[in-house]
Amino acid sequence: MRNDPEPLPLKLAYVVDTLVTGGAERLVVTFARATRNRPDIDLTVFVLSGGGTPFSNELEQMGIEVVYLPGKSLIDVRRFLRLVSELRKQPFDYVHAHLISSTVLGGWAAAILRLPFATTIHNVKASTARVRKLRGALYRSVLKMPGTVRIAVGQAVAEAARTDTGGRDCIVVPNAVSPEVVAPPGARAATRAQLEVEDRKVLIAVGAIIGQKAYENLLVTYSQVSLQMPDTILLVVGNAPDLERYENLQKQAQDLGITERVRFLGLRQDVPELLSAADLFVSASHWEGLPVSVLEAMANGIPCVVTDVGDNALILDGTGAPVVPPGQPGTLAEAVLDLLQDDSAQEHIGQAVRTQVIEHYGVDAWVNKLVDIYKNAGHLNRRRRRSVPHLAANSGDSAP
Repeated sequence: MRNDPEPLPLKLAYVVDTLVTGGAERLVVTFARATRNRPDIDLTVFVLSGGGTPFSNELEQMGIEVVYLPGKSLIDVRRFLRLVSELRKQPFDYVHAHLISSTVLGGWAAAILRLPFATTIHNVKASTARVRKLRGALYRSVLKMPGTVRIAVGQAVAEAARTDTGGRDCIVVPNAVSPEVVAPPGARAATRAQLEVEDRKVLIAVGAIIGQKAYENLLVTYSQVSLQMPDTILLVVGNAPDLERYENLQKQAQDLGITERVRFLGLRQDVPELLSAADLFVSASHWEGLPVSVLEAMANGIPCVVTDVGDNALILDGTGAPVVPPGQPGTLAEAVLDLLQDDSAQEHIGQAVRTQVIEHYGVDAWVNKLVDIYKNAGHLNRRRRRSVPHLAANSGDSAP
């Protein structure tokens, strides 16, 4: 009797703009961690920038192959040709891109090599409304390709993406969080002692200091909160890619008289511990997709007060967590004060959000949905390549 050989793992190429910080980048690491011991998955990550970041180091420590492809601009021909060359070297079965630049380069490279391709759309804001015309046109061209699989991280994102996809539908695969984002036992007391905030109510906001996050509104909100509750402190965790914006926020804090009560902690690797030290997670964002930072706060049992953008209302539905209109710092302040002054509500909401994320946003279901997408097309592609062995090597030397 003939013994069939063990099936080969599905070779996946993930392409991402950077591995500095952010929800999309965190999801790449989460997927890598969840699948690194699976015999059916072989992952390589391609990064359109350099290494030496916390996320890139984390991937390398897991033994994940990471290929760095820094370039001068989106239309850097040398970088694009190198990506094509790297994808051609190995028998990849599927290419999956995250974020705009990776979607453009990964999508066209996959088209040249005739590889199945997917891109994840992470934000509810129409992406091409925030980028240069050429970049937007290239991005839309990939989203409208017949072979592109469009994955949205939430319902609101899927609806908003129709602007860029030309009305084409997306597969909704909600974001997830891994158990690693939960702080270890005892972290709360230790972190609060380290921060010297043992006797204070701690608010925390997590996310890069960019326009989308509306930190200007958050400072106005907190100034109103601190007037009534001076024993509070606001922690802002996230890198500041725009130095001018960061300096303006510091000046605003000074003008509002809250400099001593706001701490800009920058990019941190101990976010779970910082979350555990908080009494309340707060977000004033102008727009979002399905924010990983909110899911991480929920996983740590931190009550949330957020603006009604993206899928925030959906992921917090039924938990009692306040969701308020964006662009209204006063309304946000009222919701924060109401919750901070109600210990019973804080405890109830903290338990409810933790249960919600465990039941609906776990990693296993998320990974299985993605793997099903890959395998449906990946195995077909593998059979095609095996039936025509020379196909991958000669699959187009120039863009279509």
